[in-house]
Amino acid sequence: MTLAAAEAVLFDLGGTCLEIDHAFVAERVAARGPAPRADWAPRGERAGRRVLESMLRAGRTSDEQWRGFFEGMLEEAGAAPGDRDAIFAELVEFHRRHHLWRKVMPGMPETLRGLLARGYRVAAISNSDGRAEAILATLGLAHEFEFVLDSRDLGVEKPDPRIFLDACARLDLPPARCAYVGDVVAIDVEGSRAAGLHPVLFDAYGSYAPDATAGAPRAAEPAQLLGLFPDRRDELAPRRSATR
Repeated sequence: MTLAAAEAVLFDLGGTCLEIDHAFVAERVAARGPAPRADWAPRGERAGRRVLESMLRAGRTSDEQWRGFFEGMLEEAGAAPGDRDAIFAELVEFHRRHHLWRKVMPGMPETLRGLLARGYRVAAISNSDGRAEAILATLGLAHEFEFVLDSRDLGVEKPDPRIFLDACARLDLPPARCAYVGDVVAIDVEGSRAAGLHPVLFDAYGSYAPDATAGAPRAAEPAQLLGLFPDRRDELAPRRSATR
């Protein structure tokens, strides 16, 4: 299967369409010690993914993976080991009240609209807590997706193939006609590939070495995604004419 065969592009949300409010994380670190360096966020994202990947492959729970991700991030932000429990508790409380992934990835709305304009169906799958659609609505992105599949509502989390297959069933498309874009190899790339979709790694922070994706295409910024998906409008035009 190649991306040229795709009729739909499914997206991860956190780390792909949405990014963490890094300024808030830095503020909580600075409240207990030196402020993080200006360039800490990409390093923190990379460190968090390293811990997350290792925990997932070791079979740790989702909560442990979540904590591990922020442990890596807080270490790179310069938080003292003795302060990390308290800072993490503040982040959890902020996320419960407001949502930490509350920034739209720059350029992503234009990319989503570009895919729609090229004839692709666009939807989202997120390991979330039941608020995925609500945060997209708050940020003005909900209308860009045909639907949003939230793991809390389905009762299955990525990388379990069932969540990807459920999304394909909602689209009424076989997995071989769907691509999936996400930012974590062990969750998004390997999970979607196991379900028969075509994975694309979105690596905005340079978290992975070139050989880490086992052949999956990758993009470092939203605009690069458009270069991976050919325009389908010429293909769709004959179908539409035949139905008139």
